[in-house]
Amino acid sequence: GSGISLTGPTLMVHGTEEQKRRFLPPIARGEVVWCQLFSEPGSGSDLASLQTRAVADGDDFVVSGQKIWTSGAHRSDWAILLARTDPDAPKHRGITYFVVDMKSPGITVRPLVNMLNGHAFNEVFLDNVRIPRSQVVGEVNRGWYVATTTLDFERSGIGRFAGNRRLLEELTDL
Repeated sequence: GSGISLTGPTLMVHGTEEQKRRFLPPIARGEVVWCQLFSEPGSGSDLASLQTRAVADGDDFVVSGQKIWTSGAHRSDWAILLARTDPDAPKHRGITYFVVDMKSPGITVRPLVNMLNGHAFNEVFLDNVRIPRSQVVGEVNRGWYVATTTLDFERSGIGRFAGNRRLLEELTDL
């Protein structure tokens, strides 16, 4: 899902060599599940109005806020996350793009149950979650540009093509 179609391609473009070595092989092998922590309550389609904050603290950032409509968060090992690191910057600046371990202390995932008593979407609460600086993708305060890369991959649907190719190879082998 998100790992192959969104996170992997974004890391290929913007990740450090260390991030590529660490995250791309498990994504390619399908060993980890990823989700996207972008949308927030009250923001609608205005992603740049996000309120989740990340404050630098030594070698870490401390993140607090809420995300909503997160597909698969209850099953995810890792997430891509947008947080505001400079509240005084213009709206599309002062945002930083992170990768975060969903098992980190301070992360709470709550299901958004639908009328059929099932759920795929979640709300995610981040309460003083510590994220190492090594998990910033791109530059601090320039995460909007990394996020637009992710959104471009989401719109292009490259994951569907990769998945279809893998399915075709598996069927051919069978």
